[in-house]
Amino acid sequence: MKNMNDKTKKWLLVAGGLALSAVLVVAIANQFKTEKPTDAPLPSQSSSASDVTVAPNAPDITEKEKDVVIQTPDTTPPASSDNGAVDTGSEQTIQGDVTKPEYTEDELKNPDQKPNGEPASESDRVEDGAVVEKPQPTTPTTPSGGNAIPGFDNVPDGGANTVVEVDGDGDINKQVGTMN
Repeated sequence: MKNMNDKTKKWLLVAGGLALSAVLVVAIANQFKTEKPTDAPLPSQSSSASDVTVAPNAPDITEKEKDVVIQTPDTTPPASSDNGAVDTGSEQTIQGDVTKPEYTEDELKNPDQKPNGEPASESDRVEDGAVVEKPQPTTPTTPSGGNAIPGFDNVPDGGANTVVEVDGDGDINKQVGTMN
């Protein structure tokens, strides 16, 4: 090998690597081949005949079977009720407009039932002469000072902004001031 120059050695290594790669590709491809399935041998048949006997108390096959009546279900579609949905045009709705139920004065003043027709329970009834107070709607109040942030109640006024002069030499890893 002392007579070979570097260029020849390089080409021999490349050729040997390619040959080794080809051998490895063929070996890996053979691993993925499936073998042809072989049929399992049939079990041997016995020449002895088995005796089949019918039980003497077996029901007579000639008896007439009961007639089976099959009822077909009603396949007619139910009557569609119009719920006010609109499925055409650019303004489509899934549900129609909601209407508030109307009650008569007799339905509203009957102490034995609710206006929707359900019977009233003891907890639903009000004694005569008792004053029923309607709950007052709560409205959010705006605190004075104009520091109201919706959802955060009131933010107290911290006073005027203050400027603190800090002298530093430009080193960003150095503590500059103190936090009180």
